[in-house]
Amino acid sequence: MGTSATRATTRYQTKKGFISKSYKLDRETAELFAEACENAETSQAKELSKFMKRYIKKYHPDYE
Repeated sequence: MGTSATRATTRYQTKKGFISKSYKLDRETAELFAEACENAETSQAKELSKFMKRYIKKYHPDYE
């Protein structure tokens, strides 16, 4: 089953609509991105999300 903390995390992520995605990237790009995020003291997920939102806003006319 899992610990109560794991179950609580799963409930929270479900409630917020979080999903897991997987992408294939070349190793060098992925490693340099991870290093850049670490140097900037930010998470990779946060930076990818910011990029995706800017990109969507640029190419999807209905996105706010």
